[in-house]
Amino acid sequence: MSARAAIGVAALVACIALLGGCAPAPSGGPRIAADRFGDGVSDPIAIALVGLRPGEDVVLDASAETAAGTWTSRAVYAVPPDGTVRLWSQQAITAPWVRPDGGAPLWSMTGPSLSQAELERTWAQSAVTIRLSAQQQGRRVAATSIHRSALAAQSVERDIFAADLLGSTGAAPGGTLGSLRVGELFSPLPALVHPRPAVIVVDGDDGGASGAFAARRIAQLGFPVFVLPAFGPEGQIPGSAALSVEAFDAARAWLAARPGVDPHRIVVYGTGRAAPLALWFAAEEPGAVYAAIAASGPTALLCTSTAGTPVLYSAGRPVPCTSPDRTLADTPILPLARIPGPVLLACGTADQLLPSACDWQRAGLAARRPGGEGEGLAAVGAAHDISTPPLLPIGLDGLPPATAQATEDARAAFWSRVTALLEEAIGS
Repeated sequence: MSARAAIGVAALVACIALLGGCAPAPSGGPRIAADRFGDGVSDPIAIALVGLRPGEDVVLDASAETAAGTWTSRAVYAVPPDGTVRLWSQQAITAPWVRPDGGAPLWSMTGPSLSQAELERTWAQSAVTIRLSAQQQGRRVAATSIHRSALAAQSVERDIFAADLLGSTGAAPGGTLGSLRVGELFSPLPALVHPRPAVIVVDGDDGGASGAFAARRIAQLGFPVFVLPAFGPEGQIPGSAALSVEAFDAARAWLAARPGVDPHRIVVYGTGRAAPLALWFAAEEPGAVYAAIAASGPTALLCTSTAGTPVLYSAGRPVPCTSPDRTLADTPILPLARIPGPVLLACGTADQLLPSACDWQRAGLAARRPGGEGEGLAAVGAAHDISTPPLLPIGLDGLPPATAQATEDARAAFWSRVTALLEEAIGS
């Protein structure tokens, strides 16, 4: 099923669910029905409890055993007269969410505190089996298991070194430069037959919004991805503490020349602190970059400190940046009107990490609209981490239930719009 078809099916499911036609009739004893639209860990799902004893409460438990520990969620529902609890249309009596949601037991699970590497191994690189069980009057009446394939299952990953980008002449004496790892390529499966848009993910965020999650999700949608680290040893040029324009240009040129890539449809993606870097490259190189996607970050190139520490170098010199202590009104917004293709900006109105996120978005869209298409997603009530793929229990633990659900809703909306932008770029 194509990404566009998956979105269409999800929308259709929501409509059918409102009419009560998604779950089977309550016959054959209690059971848990799960309508799935793909087996991926982020694919939509609609859960119903069928054939229950009416008039009694039912406890629904979800659990996942992973190498990093156990993840669990619990909710209590009143059973209606027809014996069927439809999670997408019925609110729970007690649950870590506040509105009906067919997949809430999955994204609301909580588990151990993990390092970034453990988080990626658990929820991006590994398959997971989620066990659902229903109890009435303290007795288990139904159970089922749902297998969810890893984000990584639909792409091939390859480390990219400086020698790959620079060719055989790129190795310095001793081979140190050529052996420098500069990024990672994610190629979708099956292999592409016709050229498609490709994405450069400027990786600078943590949690489920990191490049490890975003790249695999984009590759799962059928688009090649190059992850270019922006903050850390792998993204640094020797002797600097920031990404270089030359590193980006080399990655972009190499990616554009790959089989299966449309060289005229290179999209740059960044979230959090990497968002302004993605927008800067798209605005400064409109002849080479087609479109941009940015979430939960400024729309101006801010220094990393009030002392003027740069985030980007060009020809060995710092690219001018603005002190982060200046007011938004006094800060020059990036010239987003220069970007030839679409621009998608997203923010959460309850972002506590960057409370001004939606103010930055409004300023970016104001700078964008004179020059072309711009779309903003201002997710009401959502927290900072809105670019994690949906249905993953990452970055929601500790949030109030209403904020957690608004953030999950924002994730679904964000990735729907990312998918639409990339698919509309095919052959445009």
